[in-house]
Amino acid sequence: MTTATLEQISGLLSEIGARETFSTRRTRPVDDLHLEVKGLGRLDFPVSRGQARRLCQIGRPARYGQGERTLLDRRVRDTWQIPKSRVKIDLRRWKRTLLPVLEQLGADLGVPAGCRLKAELHAMLVYAPGQFFLPHQDSEKSDEMVGTLVVTLPSSFKGGALVVEHQGESATYRGSRKYLSFVAFYADCRHEVRPVQEGYRISLTYNLMLDTSGAATDPGSIEAEPAVVDALAESLREHFETPLPPRWQRDAPPREPPNRLVYLLDHQYSERGLGWQRLKGNDAARSAALRAAAERCDCELVLALTEIHETWSCMEPGWNDRWYGRHRSWQRDGGDEWYDDDPPAPPVDDPDAYELEDLIDSGITLTRWIDSSGAKAASIVTHVDDDEVCSTTPSSALQAHASEYEGYMGNWGNTMDRWYRRAAIVLWPRQRAFAVRAEASPAWAVRTLRQRLRSGRMSEARDMATSLLPFWAAVTPHEEGRGFLDQALRVAEGLEESALAASLLQPFRLEALTPGRAPALVALFRRYGEGWTRSLISEWTSRRPSHERDPLTWLGSLPRLCQALCAADEDAGRRFSELLSQDRWASLKEEIEGALRLGMPSLRDKEVAKLARPILGILESAGIIGAQALRDEAAAFLCAEENELLLPGLVRVLRAAARRPASKKRASPALGTIRRHCVRRMKERLRQPARDDGDWSIEPPGNCDCELCATLATFLADPSQQRLEWPIAKAKRMHVHRTIDAHELPVHHTTRRSGSPYTLVLNKTRTLFEREAKQRRSWQADLDWMSKQGSK
Repeated sequence: MTTATLEQISGLLSEIGARETFSTRRTRPVDDLHLEVKGLGRLDFPVSRGQARRLCQIGRPARYGQGERTLLDRRVRDTWQIPKSRVKIDLRRWKRTLLPVLEQLGADLGVPAGCRLKAELHAMLVYAPGQFFLPHQDSEKSDEMVGTLVVTLPSSFKGGALVVEHQGESATYRGSRKYLSFVAFYADCRHEVRPVQEGYRISLTYNLMLDTSGAATDPGSIEAEPAVVDALAESLREHFETPLPPRWQRDAPPREPPNRLVYLLDHQYSERGLGWQRLKGNDAARSAALRAAAERCDCELVLALTEIHETWSCMEPGWNDRWYGRHRSWQRDGGDEWYDDDPPAPPVDDPDAYELEDLIDSGITLTRWIDSSGAKAASIVTHVDDDEVCSTTPSSALQAHASEYEGYMGNWGNTMDRWYRRAAIVLWPRQRAFAVRAEASPAWAVRTLRQRLRSGRMSEARDMATSLLPFWAAVTPHEEGRGFLDQALRVAEGLEESALAASLLQPFRLEALTPGRAPALVALFRRYGEGWTRSLISEWTSRRPSHERDPLTWLGSLPRLCQALCAADEDAGRRFSELLSQDRWASLKEEIEGALRLGMPSLRDKEVAKLARPILGILESAGIIGAQALRDEAAAFLCAEENELLLPGLVRVLRAAARRPASKKRASPALGTIRRHCVRRMKERLRQPARDDGDWSIEPPGNCDCELCATLATFLADPSQQRLEWPIAKAKRMHVHRTIDAHELPVHHTTRRSGSPYTLVLNKTRTLFEREAKQRRSWQADLDWMSKQGSK
């Protein structure tokens, strides 16, 4: 039913407005144009070829824009540009022709009533024989810019036609030898200048600006047909009242009716050009009809900018000719498989040359919107479901602002990704306004809730907060508004309802907690108690870490947070800190155990090194809050005999503590325990005699009890055996290769490819002695440093 309603709304809106003109042309005599070029003087009309050649000498190669870049590529744009600073026009005379023409062009393009076009000179262009400009779309250079005006000067030339395209339609314009040619088109039109065959094409290009000073301030001032408005209003009611069908299962209960309707307008707009009074062509009339229908249905309405991403399966240019236009050669390879002997076609730079087939995936995001009052556009991020969107013109009929082709990759590929920026009218029932706006801007939602609480409207604030719950967890991680979490913490405390407060805060991440938020955290603890806080911390720690800061790095700042919490409230802050530290220690223990289980020594040492600052953070935090049980548990675990491989990491912990400035050092008895443990173990290691030069024994990995690893272990443990020749099959050789590499054993392994099976040849290397000597030097250096620190 919803799909039919959306189609009905699209159909009603498609009937509004006349056949749209995206470009138009007028001609006028040249009498009022007195034009001089610095370095040449006054131009005569029609422009002679001699003057045209002089203009080419004065000009410079024209650049073009691509996204945020300005490029120079004569394969794309080959023309001469004369900057406007070198062009002098008698404006008093020129306006006698230009202003009336602009009024007529505006009427042709459907400029809203009360608005008028203004023209700002951009440049003078000269196209010599063979020069051209490939299809492109102009960028909107200011908020008021809505289009482009090309004034072609009288001259004798062939070719050089200006072709303007929009939504699959095109218009071709040629110059005149006697008259000025004025061609205006909207900025979202794709256009090109075909190659000049003979003579010189000379033009002035203007940015067309929309002056809205004389327009009605009410964007709905355009009147729509009452019958159409009635039909639209009835369709809107049906859209917002009809439950949606189940998304996946047929026997599942229906979903709630949609909260929004998103109608995509026909023209594309930039962020700078988005505005009610700057709507182009039929977009203005259709938005007026929707506004009138929204008022009858008690709906709110905004003008939004969307980012649309579509992924299409596609065929390369000329695929039909390659498949059917000539004989294809198929051959059999050595594996008895058939393959195509014809080379694949090279990629094509023009994304429009590919033939789109099926729409694979699509997504629409609202990125900013303007209220019906016309206030400054607000940045938002909210995704649109297919059940909410309709349009008169599909996006594929428009010009994408970006495209990316992915060639065939075996199991996937031959796809075209396209991105569009379209304006949209977004409507929703007034009674659902808070939830809809909150989904688009969670920061706005918490600010609104705070205002309600401050004004004493507790019941209303709770109802509004409850309406957030269906989508809050999905939208909160994407909110980047400043002070968002701070506001949310205050709102959660002010709601005075534990379950609702927890639901509001659960989507946040632990690493967002900072010392500056300590007072708000303590207030929450006092309001809702220890059990509630423990549950919330557990929820925070279960969230996936953000890309900006991982939980291990955050642990280094835990002592500062604990200090701030205790400063805010000694008792409540200490208890909150203890809950936080206990939770983080349990997680850190798992990280340590995981690092110690790694078989590759270099990787294990790297992961253990990362844990030094987090370990120090836990120990210092336990000292700050006087958590003796936590401190003793951590020290016992870190110094346990089974965690011997953690010893280099513990030395790093001590070095990190010693590097702290005196003002930031935090005494922790556990550090003394760890130092004594490290000193004792280093001395015990160094008391062991150094390896004899003839001792080739290597400690076996011991993590596999298969027959192959048993044979390998015997070879490794033998102090006198340096070489082993081992005839085994390929799969068994691969297992031994992987075992040696995974544990970085000082054994060179290769395969002698003779006989059956091949022979695996193992040779112990001198790296065994070099590693141990380096280790002993490191132990001695660590011991000397710790002894020196202990004497201070």
